Amino acid sequence: MTVATETSLEKRKKQILQAATELFSEKGFSGTGLREIARHAGVSLGNIYNHFKNKEEIFTSIFDPSEIARSLSNSFELISQDFPDNLDQLILSIKKAVDENSALYTLTFIDLIEFGGVNTDRMLRYFKDFGKSYFRDTLEKKAADGQIRAIDVEFYSRYFMVALISFFASSRLLPSLKVTEYSDQDIASMLSNVMLNGLKR
Repeated sequence: MTVATETSLEKRKKQILQAATELFSEKGFSGTGLREIARHAGVSLGNIYNHFKNKEEIFTSIFDPSEIARSLSNSFELISQDFPDNLDQLILSIKKAVDENSALYTLTFIDLIEFGGVNTDRMLRYFKDFGKSYFRDTLEKKAADGQIRAIDVEFYSRYFMVALISFFASSRLLPSLKVTEYSDQDIASMLSNVMLNGLKR
């Protein structure tokens, strides 16, 4: 098999996954058919079966933790830099990643309803383990230097990433959570202020 053929196959697979992501996020898993995915991707039904056994495998493949982590790579890099002094920049980076991959994050809600959250949980476990190393290296060093107080890194890393991703993903879908009256910078500043300083004077 030539490199060109491999590239062509990989490109077709990405087309299928992209089309499926868009359709699943709009119509749900049960409401989307394989023929519709093939049509939307501009491929034949046979092409889909060259890459995936069934619709369930397509849905599961969309939740590729390493791909999702790539969309958050800038955020993880910010953790290893001036965190927590750059907390507002980090929050903006996470919001941007969610906005740019909104269809994917919409699928987490569909996964919760139609699959009991199996794929979302797999993705979050990856985030937790992947992000924890960044948090641990940064926070434990700063705590040892007396720059910040010592905290439970395991708990904090889990809470921080999941809370922010969930908030931004939910606010795109649920009218009651929309915060359109604030700019992205305002949102980041308010969230970072509460996270860093709490509510007490």
